[in-house]
Amino acid sequence: MLKNFSPKALGINGRQSELIELALTYGFVSMDVDMYEMLRRAQRSTAEDATKFVRAALGEGTGRLEQIGGFPLEVDLDAEDAAFTSQLGTLHPLSELAESLGVTRAYVNLPASTDRMPYHEYFELQRGRIAQIADVLASRNIKLGVGFDATTDQAEPKQFDFIRNVEGLIAFVNAVASDSVGFIVDTWDWVVGGGALDQLSELPGDKIVAVRIGSLADDADPAKATRKDCVLPTQEGSLNHVNVVKQLAAAGFEGPISPAASPSQYKGQTRENTVTQAQEAIDGITNAAGLEVKPLPMELIEEDAMNESAAPMS
Repeated sequence: MLKNFSPKALGINGRQSELIELALTYGFVSMDVDMYEMLRRAQRSTAEDATKFVRAALGEGTGRLEQIGGFPLEVDLDAEDAAFTSQLGTLHPLSELAESLGVTRAYVNLPASTDRMPYHEYFELQRGRIAQIADVLASRNIKLGVGFDATTDQAEPKQFDFIRNVEGLIAFVNAVASDSVGFIVDTWDWVVGGGALDQLSELPGDKIVAVRIGSLADDADPAKATRKDCVLPTQEGSLNHVNVVKQLAAAGFEGPISPAASPSQYKGQTRENTVTQAQEAIDGITNAAGLEVKPLPMELIEEDAMNESAAPMS
C-alpha cells in the first residue's frame, strides 16, 4: 500500500510546489495531483515546465515520491450529451500528459441523483459513459476508480435517486465488467452508505483502485450525516480501520491509501497541523495493522545526527 497524500480529501489548497513539500515532509510516498491544472499550464507553456515540480519530486531514495497516486476527473456524469462529449474529448490530452508522468489511476464519483430519467434507464446511461471514459484512460494504461457520495444532504434535490450506498456501487462496478474499472473505497462513505467489513472483504485487491480513510464524527447520526461530519480516521469507531487495513493487505491491495477529513473539523489550524495529524492517524493505523511504517525524513536526519555525534573521534 502507498501512504498517499490527497490534498482534496483533506480540503487543503496551495501551489503545486507547496503541496509537494507537505507530502515529502510528512513521509507520504505518493500523492494525488491536479492534472487539469498541469494540462492548462502545459498548453500555456510546455509540458516540461508544467510538470517540473512533480518530476523533481519523483524518484528513489528518502524524501522522494515513489509515484503519483492518481487524479480526480472533472467530468460531470449527469451532463447533457454534448457537454459530456466535450469533457470526454479533454481526456485525450489529459491522459497523455498523465501517462508521461507514470500516473496509472484516475477517480470519478457517480451521481447520487438525477432529474434526467428513472434508475434503470439512468444505470445504462452511466454504464455506457463510464465505459467510454475507461476506454480513453485504458489506452494510456490508466485505471478508473469509481466511487459514490453517501452524503444525505443535496444542494439541489433531484427527482430520482441513483448511487447512494455501498450495495449500489458494487452492483454498478460489477455491471461495467471492465478490467480497467474498479472501486474507490472511501470508509466514511462506506459507513454512511450502509457498508460493512464483510462487503469489503469480498472485493479483490486488484479491483480496488484507491482507498480513502476517514471516520464519522462521534456526535453524528449516520442517517443525517453530511461531509462536514468526516473526521480524520480513528483506529476503531463505526468501522475498525485497523481491520480494514489488514483486510486490504490480505486482499493484495497495493494502491494509494489516503487520510480524509472535512476541513470544517479543523478550522483555525494551519495546513501543516492538519497534515501532521493526518500523517499520525494513518501511521498509527498502519502500525497497529502490523505493516511497516517508514520513518519521516526529519526523523532520519535526527537519527543520522545522533549517530554522527556518538561516533568515536579518529
